[in-house]
Amino acid sequence: MAKYSTVWRTKGVASLVSSQLLARFPFGLMSVAFVMHVYATQHSYAIAGIALGAESIANGISGPILARALGRFGVRRTLVISMFISAAALLAMAFWVAPPLIVIALSALVGFASPPIQTTARTAYPSKVSGSGLTTLFALDANLQEIIWVLGPILATSLAAGLGTWSAITFMAVGMSSGTLWFIANDAVKSLKLPRPNKSMLTVLKKPMVLANALTGFFLIGGFSGVEVGAVAILPKVTAGLVIGALSVGSIIGGFGIGHRLKSAKFLPVMLGISAFGYMLTFITPTEPLWMATAWFISGLGVAPALGLLGALIGHQLDAGDSSEAYGWINTAQVTGYSAAAAVSGILVETVSPVAPIALSVVFAVGAILLSLWVVRHSPTEAHA
Repeated sequence: MAKYSTVWRTKGVASLVSSQLLARFPFGLMSVAFVMHVYATQHSYAIAGIALGAESIANGISGPILARALGRFGVRRTLVISMFISAAALLAMAFWVAPPLIVIALSALVGFASPPIQTTARTAYPSKVSGSGLTTLFALDANLQEIIWVLGPILATSLAAGLGTWSAITFMAVGMSSGTLWFIANDAVKSLKLPRPNKSMLTVLKKPMVLANALTGFFLIGGFSGVEVGAVAILPKVTAGLVIGALSVGSIIGGFGIGHRLKSAKFLPVMLGISAFGYMLTFITPTEPLWMATAWFISGLGVAPALGLLGALIGHQLDAGDSSEAYGWINTAQVTGYSAAAAVSGILVETVSPVAPIALSVVFAVGAILLSLWVVRHSPTEAHA
């Protein structure tokens, strides 16, 4: 904890990390809020899953595009314009009971225009700390972002139960906008100047480390949607939020307990193995809330350490110009994995059983382990090297 405290006290770090977490926090409500709101207005889990998938696919497509826009049009301009478009689409979803195709289109617009907050923040981190401190900062970022996934589902289900599903979507629009404006006000963001892209958009993917990192993220993040859609389909709203939050509580504990100690990529398969094991445990009693929460807590213990390692490996090996595009592609891979699993999960609920999406999470978790071996192969011996 002393290492985290030292990095946190570095000038500008606390504000930079806090503001980007606030800007991204509303998207911790995304999966649960979208599934509940679209189901409430369209009365179909399949449409809800497709809408969530459309948001994620569009966000995945826009990842490298907006990352390049940061250098071409400027960081602040790109963030402000994308923020306004995404917030407007969210508000339209909240207050307009539109036909299914319009709902899916609005969901896609939310995703495509989502401000590239995480890409910008991770590109700015090396301007604040270096060496082993950068590894610790990435671990801290991965740990703290789990607050999003602990509180997000709980807040989404609480708002939906108390005020209606529209309130969760509205909160997302307001929270994203206020957080983005605070983030832009940080000196590290104001002074961040990225080179204009002069290479093909695919060039950075030719680096084996980037491609391996992105594909591992595809399966790691994809696994989350199965348990989230499954929980919403199996359990009452508020209970589902609490059970999903247990995974993130485990991730926070795992991150703060060992995240900063993992200096080598060789630990990545181990952390992902813990996550896969937790998902598998669910099937002992897959509809009992307390057991589901316990199993997903165990699964979460490996998540933040794995994400911290993946982020730090890119931050150490690439310069600012390449790293912004790399993080854009990594985000694309992660949200594409999530969207693919979300769309399939919604269909599985209606065609197989509410428990089926959790089995899909196991498949994705095993895929992440296999891909992580490729990451290890193309990584330096030490993550801080």
